[in-house]
Amino acid sequence: MSIKRNAALLLSLSFISGTSSAALSVGAGAVFNESIYRGYNENTHAVPIVNYEGDSFYIRQTTLGYALFKNQRDEVSLTASWLPLTFDPSDNDDSAMKRLDKRNSTAMAGAAWYHHEKWGSLKLSAAADVLDNSNGWVAEMSMFRQMPMGKLTLTPAIGVLYYDENFNEYYYGISGNESRRSGLSSYSPGDSWTPYVG
Repeated sequence: MSIKRNAALLLSLSFISGTSSAALSVGAGAVFNESIYRGYNENTHAVPIVNYEGDSFYIRQTTLGYALFKNQRDEVSLTASWLPLTFDPSDNDDSAMKRLDKRNSTAMAGAAWYHHEKWGSLKLSAAADVLDNSNGWVAEMSMFRQMPMGKLTLTPAIGVLYYDENFNEYYYGISGNESRRSGLSSYSPGDSWTPYVG
């Protein structure tokens, strides 16, 4: 199904405005996205960037978390997030893709571990689809470093994302029925690993 590769880019250089709480930062970024699905147009749009760090509760971009354990070097937390990945055949320009089933965005719940050192931070996380859309799960391993630059914060990161077979089958697979309707070859992907630098 997916002819194009994902080329989403979040500009991690964000303008942070001062607030009454030192634990809250609000900014904006831009995302350029080349859809992973054939027949969608490229688009660029602004996205809000919100980060809040409380004693136990936090908001980190699109993830809500509750820390079960936290000290200066380690943190173990429960997480919840919204996965915006979706496919709507009625919005697609390709005649064959219009005959595929709709794929819905979903809510993910899981856990994360952060480890902080002077040179940067490590993150290990895993989350599962709790709305039973894909019945899949994803994981991430990454290393990042926050670099304050006055009112700007640059956060370079490198990591790898894991997607299990159920996740890939739901979002990227083509069933036998879809193949007969659309004329596209049936496709049943396995699990996958996706490295990234940002």
